[in-house]
Amino acid sequence: MGETDGGGSMATTLTIDIGGTKCAAAITDDDGVHNLESWPTTGSTENLERAVAYYQRHLESGGSPAVAIGVSFGGPVDFQTSTVKRSVHVPGWSGFDFGEWSHKTLDLPVAVDNDAKVGALAEFHHGGHGFDDLVYVTVSTGIGAGVISSGRIVRGVSNEAGELGHTRVSDDPRVCSCGRTGCMERLCSGYWIEQDHGRPAVELFADDEFLAEYSRLFARGLSNAILLYNPSVIVLGGGVSRVGARLTKSLTDNVSRELESWSHMVPVITTSTFDRDGVHLGAKELTRDLS
Repeated sequence: MGETDGGGSMATTLTIDIGGTKCAAAITDDDGVHNLESWPTTGSTENLERAVAYYQRHLESGGSPAVAIGVSFGGPVDFQTSTVKRSVHVPGWSGFDFGEWSHKTLDLPVAVDNDAKVGALAEFHHGGHGFDDLVYVTVSTGIGAGVISSGRIVRGVSNEAGELGHTRVSDDPRVCSCGRTGCMERLCSGYWIEQDHGRPAVELFADDEFLAEYSRLFARGLSNAILLYNPSVIVLGGGVSRVGARLTKSLTDNVSRELESWSHMVPVITTSTFDRDGVHLGAKELTRDLS
């Protein structure tokens, strides 16, 4: 388990969020997320220089030193080796070794996982949902999912369980970044709907007809996750989740139709209550497994 302070609670963690359009750093402990600083993503690994500078200012101001670093990354990573597998939405990171970087730069242990799994950990430990079986779906530049089953994160043999965005929901011929067609991500992610329709997502979702068609496709993907994992709750995060109750009601109606023969399996579908803090709370949870 991670190092604790004298009272047995988790000590200070430097948490870093690396996304396709923004990055952020914070000091996170059991009291919450402190002094969060964010900036637009510029290039790739140079964003870590800004995170290190943030941490150095924290120390210079008399802040407690961190015992570990928790990183949320917007793409597939090898959790065991803390290495980025592929760099799609966050260019320039493929093969980057966070363990080597952390040792050389700050001499601290590090835990890294993709943003969906980190989000799932935040929702399970801090979201107050009260269930041991939960699916967290992040909908922003791409679509990913983090699965909690019987209170444990589901990783799979290569830490890529939860690639919900690359399940097929349509015969649509448009090609996804993964090379397949009909992917949920290609048809429902915030980036692609804006590209396809030439209008900001906030305008698109104000249109009831657009919302109905979007929910129909999205519900197919959620139904796949429900049949596979049988969760008690599905939590939506990311920019699209800000549509709120109109979206969750429409999704619930469509999922109920998709799963008419399995109506007892339809879970609560809700949106995350976290703003920018959630990913940092989840990144802190990653470090509890460091020895």
